[in-house]
Amino acid sequence: MTTLATFACSLTLAACFLACVPRHRTWFTPLGAGTLYAYLLHGFVARSAEHEGWYGGVWLRHPTGAATLTLLAAALTTALCTPPVRPLCQAVLEKPPRRTLTQLTGR
Repeated sequence: MTTLATFACSLTLAACFLACVPRHRTWFTPLGAGTLYAYLLHGFVARSAEHEGWYGGVWLRHPTGAATLTLLAAALTTALCTPPVRPLCQAVLEKPPRRTLTQLTGR
């Protein structure tokens, strides 16, 4: 019974999510197209911050420090999703479409 209830909840949540997806272009559509870049590139920033010891600061133990870090992370995520980042990292993160299509079709 629990499995059926969980499945019903997941279907409901998926339908609610799809109902919220806009059908036309909005100001954040280009940001959505760049989420792959934010997902793949944020690790370099996080690892660099960890290596430099930025997470060990005393200021992070206070609510204002945590809020500041959250706002900085949101700004970084938004910056990594912007269209200017795509050409800079496209050669590393994506294969050229022509080569991918020829590999799939065998031509």
